[in-house]
Amino acid sequence: MQKERRNQLVNTFLVPFLAVITGLLFAALLILFTDASPIEAFSELISAAFGCKSITSCAFLTTLERATPLILTGLGAVVAFRSGMFSIGQEGQLLMGAVTAAYLGYAIHLPYVIHPIVIILASMTAGGIYGWVPGVLKVKLGVNEVITTIVMNTIATLVMEYLVNFPMRGDISSTAHSPVIDATAQLPAFLPGSKWGIGFVIAIVVAIAVYFFLWRSTSGYEQRMAGQAPFFAKFGGIKNDKIAIRGMVISGAICGLAGAIEILGVNRRIMTGYSTGLGFDGLSVAILGQTHPLGVVIVAIIFAGLRLGAQLGLQLSLGIPRELGGGMIAIMILFVAAGQLYVSLIENVRKWKEKRKKPGEGDLIPTNPNGGKA
Repeated sequence: MQKERRNQLVNTFLVPFLAVITGLLFAALLILFTDASPIEAFSELISAAFGCKSITSCAFLTTLERATPLILTGLGAVVAFRSGMFSIGQEGQLLMGAVTAAYLGYAIHLPYVIHPIVIILASMTAGGIYGWVPGVLKVKLGVNEVITTIVMNTIATLVMEYLVNFPMRGDISSTAHSPVIDATAQLPAFLPGSKWGIGFVIAIVVAIAVYFFLWRSTSGYEQRMAGQAPFFAKFGGIKNDKIAIRGMVISGAICGLAGAIEILGVNRRIMTGYSTGLGFDGLSVAILGQTHPLGVVIVAIIFAGLRLGAQLGLQLSLGIPRELGGGMIAIMILFVAAGQLYVSLIENVRKWKEKRKKPGEGDLIPTNPNGGKA
C-alpha cells in the first residue's frame, strides 16, 4: 500500500513535469520556423523571466508578481474541482472582487491597516456570493455548473464595463477607468519601483491554508470524498449538496481575493478591458498542477515566467511573436490532458526496472553467529 501511494505521488508531479518538457520541445520546433536558434531563444526566455541582474532589476520578482493572481484563481479552481464541481467561473468571481475593491478603495476612507483588510473581506464576500449562485442552481435545480459559470463570467464582464463607464468613472478620457484608490487602501510592495509585495505572501498563505483544509481537516475530507466518491460519501452520511455549495463559496471567495489583490497591489484602479483572462489561466494552472496546491504554486510561476519571457525576451530581443508563450502553455495543457500517456510510460519504466533486478536482490542474507554467511 505504501509503495502504491509513493508511486501515485511521483506520478502527480512527474506528469506535469513531462508535459512542460514536451511543450518546450514542441516550442523548439515552432521557433525553427522563425529562423531563430531554439537554444538562443530559450536562453533569452529564461533570462527575461527568471533572471536577476540586481535586486532592483530582477525579472524573477516580476514573474512572482504576475504569478500571484494565477496562484489564487488556480486554488479557487482546485477547491471547486475537489468538491465535485467543474466550475470555470473564476474569471467572473475575480471581476466581482476587483470591482468591489476598486469602489471601496476610493468610496470609503479608513486608517491604513484597516482599509485594505475591510476591502479584502468585502471582495471575498462578493466573490463567494458569485460562486454561491451556480452552486445553489446546481444543487436545487440541477442546472449544469459549466453553463451557469460561463454565463456568469459574461455577466460579470458586462457589469464591470457598465460600472466603469458610468457610475464609477473617474474622469473623461479615451479609456474609462475608476478613480485611483486611496493610499491607505494600497498594499505595500517589497521594493521601490516594483509591484511584487504583500499580495504574493497572501497567495502563499492561502495555498498552505487550502492544503491543510483539504488534506488535514475533517471538512476537507468531506470535500474530497464528495468530489471523488459521491456515492460513498452519501452512504457515509456526508451531505453532498451542502459540500458542493460550500466548495463553490470558498472557491469564489479565493478568486474574489485575487481580484482585490490585483487592484490594491498592482493596478490601483479598474478600467475597461480589465478582464484579461486571469481566471481562465488559473483554471489551466489548476489542471496542469494536478489540482494540488503545491502543483498550482509551481505551475503558476512557470506560466507567469513563460508569458513574461515570451514578451520581453522573445519578442523584444529576437523578434519572435510573444504568442509563442501562449502556444507553449496550450501544448502543455494538451499533454496534461493526455496524462495517461505519461502514466503508461512511467509504469513501463517501473516494470522494466523490476525485471532488471536480480532474483533475491535486496533480500537480507542470513548469517551465522560467527559473522559468516549461513
